[in-house]
Amino acid sequence: MSVVAVAVVLSALVVLLVRTKQLKAGSGLVCVILGLVLGATSAGPAVNQGLTSGGSWVWAKVSAL
Repeated sequence: MSVVAVAVVLSALVVLLVRTKQLKAGSGLVCVILGLVLGATSAGPAVNQGLTSGGSWVWAKVSAL
């Protein structure tokens, strides 16, 4: 659940940046593809662990509200 929370937050950030014209859609797509490729490499477990930790922290803060 926590990795999903981070993915949702990051997706919302990308959508916000595209809508405010701070980021072009093509650049956002390249970033998403880079993330998918990075996750498929040997660095994937470390990235997953980092996202899990970040998601747990975000979930704890949201639950405390």
